[in-house]
Amino acid sequence: MNLRRKRKSLGGIPTASMSDIAFLMLIFFLSTTKFDIKKGLGLVLPEMGESKGRIKKENLTRVEINDEGKILLRSVDLEEEVTLNELESKIYEIVRENPDMVVSLRTHRMSKYKFMVQALDKIQAAGAEKISLSTN
Repeated sequence: MNLRRKRKSLGGIPTASMSDIAFLMLIFFLSTTKFDIKKGLGLVLPEMGESKGRIKKENLTRVEINDEGKILLRSVDLEEEVTLNELESKIYEIVRENPDMVVSLRTHRMSKYKFMVQALDKIQAAGAEKISLSTN
């Protein structure tokens, strides 16, 4: 007696076109994805020139921002805490009196980036052309 066993067909997913589908999905997602472009500060830096030595104290005004966002304005004959709204008018007066004035903007390491950007905008709006940026 010859008994033949029947083979059971196992159910399966046809994978012949799986790579084609994956490739098409990859092309679709790469072509429709919007990549974010990070924007920085729009500053035009001067070309490197000869060093003219140290800046005289009477030609330097410091704008210091602490970690809480409070602004301190310092120069030879002035040291006062100002608000962001007052900063523009104070810098305008200082630059009008001395066109060679260099404004040094110093921010604390732990201060928020927006405080520095807001202060820099006010300083530029006041007409200061010589600006130095630094952190503590």
